[in-house]
Amino acid sequence: MIRGGGVAAHCCAGLLRQAGLAAMHPPARPSSTPAILLGAVAVKLLRDCLEAPDLLANARHIRRRIVVWGGSEPTVLPHDAVVLSGGDLHAAMEHERTSRPGGALLPRVFGIHTEAPFPPEETRHFGARPASAEAVALLHADDEEACWVEAVAQGWLFMIPSGHRAAWLLGVGAEIPELLALSRHIAPRMERGEAAPSARFETAPRMLTRLSGPDWLACGTDALAFDPLCGDGTAQAAREASLAAATLHAIADTDGSQEAVRPYLDHYHSMLLAGMRRHLRQCGQFYATGADSPWWRAQLDATREGFDWCSAQLATFPEPRYRLDGLTLTALGNPQ
Repeated sequence: MIRGGGVAAHCCAGLLRQAGLAAMHPPARPSSTPAILLGAVAVKLLRDCLEAPDLLANARHIRRRIVVWGGSEPTVLPHDAVVLSGGDLHAAMEHERTSRPGGALLPRVFGIHTEAPFPPEETRHFGARPASAEAVALLHADDEEACWVEAVAQGWLFMIPSGHRAAWLLGVGAEIPELLALSRHIAPRMERGEAAPSARFETAPRMLTRLSGPDWLACGTDALAFDPLCGDGTAQAAREASLAAATLHAIADTDGSQEAVRPYLDHYHSMLLAGMRRHLRQCGQFYATGADSPWWRAQLDATREGFDWCSAQLATFPEPRYRLDGLTLTALGNPQ
């Protein structure tokens, strides 16, 4: 049984189908996320997981990424990404899910949880970075194919085009008006509505303290969330799904005993824990250089504390025993 309707859930279903297995995956509610930016790597992962080479072919493309960091002048970088709403992404994945047959059901009852409630609910938060997002109007036509990221003393702003002279503005740290008052580059390029409603959410990295159990796995952004500053959340959800599908594929070949299953479950949890540690290391590089202010120093401290916690947790697990080869977990040292 797959619970959830996000990227991880759909990718798990698609990958299990490719492995000749099937899982019950009831329809789920669409995402309410106003805008999702998917880089070329994330798009390719989704297409591979869902066996859909034309997935998102008609989505709006972003060609440039403009970064203002550490008080520097804007740096213009080539960018290959698409932008769409969470609802549109859900609809595209649902179309692929319902148009393809499944395989044989897993020989034992096993749950894949990609949304709350999870079997264990305890979550570790690596800092607190409240954010809000609102629709804004673009004042320059050339920004319709560019996303902007700007660091200011109290946080950072991210502007993603969403249509003709339209964009979504994400503000992390302080309220959007306060961040815009400190902005030298994004503020002059957009215009807020008179009474712009905003969505509020948390952006600090977080993860369940346990991501696997005797008859379940957890994956997806509700189970393990990355900071959007690094722009790798969707790709990470697809990677988690790949590891989850391979883990279940391996478990299906065992006798189902706890002795046989436990090494695969521990490997799954430890690999995702290692992924979070790598992410926190990357976050640390950004938060160390965004600006010299108490807010940025506090985020860097939280990131370092999270890295240390992940390191301590990893020390309780054995060294990795398997490598991921396509849809299969192969024991390290086994010849191909």
